[in-house]
Amino acid sequence: MLRRASLVRALAFGALAFGALAFGLGNGSLATAAPATAKGPSNPFDDNADDDDSTEPPPATDANAREASDDDSGASDDEDEGPGPESSLHALTCLEGDATGGRRKGVQKRDFLKRHRVELSGVGGWYASDALSSTYAYGGALAFYPSEDFGVELLVTRSPVQFRLEEPFNGFTAEQHFVPSVAWQGIASMLWSPIHAKFKFTEDTIVHGDVFAVAGAGRTFHESVQGLTWEAGVGLKLYLSKYVTFRFDVRDFLLPQEVLGRGRITNNVTALGGLSFWSP
Repeated sequence: MLRRASLVRALAFGALAFGALAFGLGNGSLATAAPATAKGPSNPFDDNADDDDSTEPPPATDANAREASDDDSGASDDEDEGPGPESSLHALTCLEGDATGGRRKGVQKRDFLKRHRVELSGVGGWYASDALSSTYAYGGALAFYPSEDFGVELLVTRSPVQFRLEEPFNGFTAEQHFVPSVAWQGIASMLWSPIHAKFKFTEDTIVHGDVFAVAGAGRTFHESVQGLTWEAGVGLKLYLSKYVTFRFDVRDFLLPQEVLGRGRITNNVTALGGLSFWSP
């Protein structure tokens, strides 16, 4: 009897052990067979874990793909059409001015054009001689402008020539070595007007003008001058009306000159002002 009871216990214990082993093997095979996911396990300490899961993009469908293609084609059509009427109007406003406000801004048109026009001027002013006495000068100029910024000019002036430093000695010696006379000057010049400006004289008066540079060469007809006369200077023109202009320029005439047996290169500064009249 004891032997039979022991055999029954052994068989029952073996059956229990075999069942436990079979259960463990079954669970292990199921765990290894589960497919791996692209996303790792969520972090319980991350506050944005739920948000990341909620913002995951939806799967692509044929309807979504069709809408995306329509959006892309619409964007390309807008780009091909170029700037709209509003941008063109803004560009025109910057160039011509704001018509509604009555004020201009940006690039503006000139109200006075010189291109292909002839300018006839009457000028006069002060001639500061280097070797001789300072005196006055007057004359005229004729200019033509092949373009708006460049022109050619012929200037002709007349000025009396004296040497006043000799007068005190002439009273003692009763001799006059330098005889007062008249000098004529003819200069051909190039004009360049790089700066266009506006000048406000009153609340209602704005005058346009040009700042110009001049350079040229010619002759001074006098017995004391021994060669060519070179010239350089700057000036200002104010356009008072369509046909009348006020001008003022300062020029330096460089010339070889001999006075009382002594020759040297002299600088003679001239300030000239006057009025110009333009062809239609």
